[in-house]
Amino acid sequence: MKAYELFLLSSGITIDTRRVCKNQLFVALKGPSFNGNHFVKDALDKGAIGAIVDEKEAVIGENCILVEDSLACLQLMALIHRESFTIPVIGLTGSNGKTTVKELLQRGLSSQFNVLATKGNFNNHIGVPLTLLRITQDHDIAIIEMGANHQGEIKSYCSWANPSHGLITNIGKAHLEGFGGLEGVLQGKMELFDAVCSSGGEVFYPSAEEGIAKKLGNYSQKTTYGLEPSTDFSLPIVIDGDILQYCDQQKKKPFQLKGSFNKNNIIGAAALCSHFSIKAEVYLPPLLAYNPQNNRSQYLERNNATIVLDAYNANPSSMRASIDGFMARPGKKILILGEMKELGKYSRDEHQALVDYLQALDMAESMFFGDEFSHCLLAANQTFYANKGDLKEHLLHKSNNPCSILIKGSRSCKLEELID
Repeated sequence: MKAYELFLLSSGITIDTRRVCKNQLFVALKGPSFNGNHFVKDALDKGAIGAIVDEKEAVIGENCILVEDSLACLQLMALIHRESFTIPVIGLTGSNGKTTVKELLQRGLSSQFNVLATKGNFNNHIGVPLTLLRITQDHDIAIIEMGANHQGEIKSYCSWANPSHGLITNIGKAHLEGFGGLEGVLQGKMELFDAVCSSGGEVFYPSAEEGIAKKLGNYSQKTTYGLEPSTDFSLPIVIDGDILQYCDQQKKKPFQLKGSFNKNNIIGAAALCSHFSIKAEVYLPPLLAYNPQNNRSQYLERNNATIVLDAYNANPSSMRASIDGFMARPGKKILILGEMKELGKYSRDEHQALVDYLQALDMAESMFFGDEFSHCLLAANQTFYANKGDLKEHLLHKSNNPCSILIKGSRSCKLEELID
């Protein structure tokens, strides 16, 4: 394949002419508001070795390769590249916690191996092939995060990645609109395990996920993890409020990662580290030290308040988990919640159910932002804000007094702007 041959001569792939490095291969992708074919000259002028284009007018010189579909070409190159390596490839998916597990797992495995992992949120039909094309002869293991909002997506990722191992963090109410309900979510996430099991690989999942267990049937290459007595792999973790502590011979070591809902994220990462024969005394220090800095489970001090910033994304399952973990904190507690996206016909019911759930909790005040909350029936201590500026001003006022404030919402809400 001529395109892949050119890739092997390059210093890597780029799809963004704003970040072209010398000798990279530019792949001209198209989107709703951009067409990479229009920027080929810019890429070459900045030092790109060549370009993959799917419009004849974009061909400039011999190193511009015209294909039928640039994205399909990128994905095919990823498959060819993956097949040239025999290293373990860990596929990672789930409704919540994917990125947290990826970060933990990368740190734990890196204590003994050279690990490649998905950068940021490059976990879609473009990000997965870009990650696969970053594998080099120096890598021992690759971790490929796989996000999806409808069935068939993860199956396609697996067709390029050929994962030898798979981990599903959980099955929850995420992207209900695209998946068509909770059973659809389960089927979509199980596409990862279908791929791994077809080649006799090892799969990992929380022991509490009975739906996954039923789908796996008698498949033997599986490891369950968690704090349940019947689980295959566990860690001596105790939960003190929202603090997670590792108990080793009566000595407690706190994890920097907080929130009771993160216990399985830690244990799942540890289970895979153990599977690859890394001893606990080697993988535990980086797991204990991991402190998120990406709007996920971040603890910040503002004035006299402790702010729990968990604003990267949200769905009904992750909202409940974050709130339940937050409720374990002492003292006065305040919520700021942004709307949840991609729920389709379930949206109004799920938003009202969340509002109703909060009314039974010992919450001083709850504030809501986003149109999906505007239709909800609120209690006396619950307020809807249509304007983020007003909400930010109210937050500043509340933070002057000792309290804990949880901020969580879908990515489109950009609630991290409240503390800028």
